[in-house]
Amino acid sequence: MAIRIPVVISQHERRAGSIADYEEQLITRIVMESRMDATLVADLKSIAIDTTDHLCIEGLKGDFVLATWESPEYVCEHLLRLGISSLEIIPVDGGPKVIGGPVHSGSTKKIFLVALITSDPIDATIAKLKRLLESRTIQVFAIGAPIHRVKPASELAPNPVGITAPIVVQPTFSPLPNANLRVNLLTVPSHATMVDVAHESFPNIDQLMDDLDKFEI
Repeated sequence: MAIRIPVVISQHERRAGSIADYEEQLITRIVMESRMDATLVADLKSIAIDTTDHLCIEGLKGDFVLATWESPEYVCEHLLRLGISSLEIIPVDGGPKVIGGPVHSGSTKKIFLVALITSDPIDATIAKLKRLLESRTIQVFAIGAPIHRVKPASELAPNPVGITAPIVVQPTFSPLPNANLRVNLLTVPSHATMVDVAHESFPNIDQLMDDLDKFEI
C-alpha cells in the first residue's frame, strides 16, 4: 500500500489579504496531489478542547505534517495543551528539533513542520511536501554493508577430506578500489592430517617421491 501523509494547515490568527489567498491556494494544491490528505484548522492558539478542530488533530493517530505561520515552540506549546503528551517537532527546512513532554519509544508523535511564508511560491511549499513524502517512502540501506550468508548443508559440495563444518563465504565487496577477493574459511578437524590433504591435492605424490629418491635428492 502506498504511503500517504496527512497535511494539517493551521490558519493564520488574522486571515486577510495575501495570507488568506496563500492558504486557499495551498490547500487547493494539496487536495490535487496524490498521497496527501489535507486538513484545514484554525490557529492553534484559538482551538479549544473538544471543538471540531481539536477532535480532528486528536484523530491523527500517526505522524503528520503541520503547515503553519508560527514557530516550533509556539506549535509545541499548544499541541501539548491539546492533549498530545509526547511529541517531536521536526522542521523540514533543517532547523533544530523541539521536544515536548517525556519521550517514549514508539509513542512519541513526530510532527514535520512546514513554515508558511507568503514570499515562498506555492510550488516551493509543495516541493517540500513531496520531498518529505519520498523520504518516508524510500527504504534506505547502508551502501557497502557486508552481507554474510552461511550455506546450508544441502548446498555444500562433497568434501573429500571429511570436513564437516559449513563454509562461510565472505562477501566479495572490499572498500579498497579494484579489489575482488573471495575468501573461503574452512575449519579442519583435528583428525584430518596434512598427509590426507596432500594426497587429495597431489594424487601423484607417491610417484614423485620415488623419483626423487632415485636421484638422491
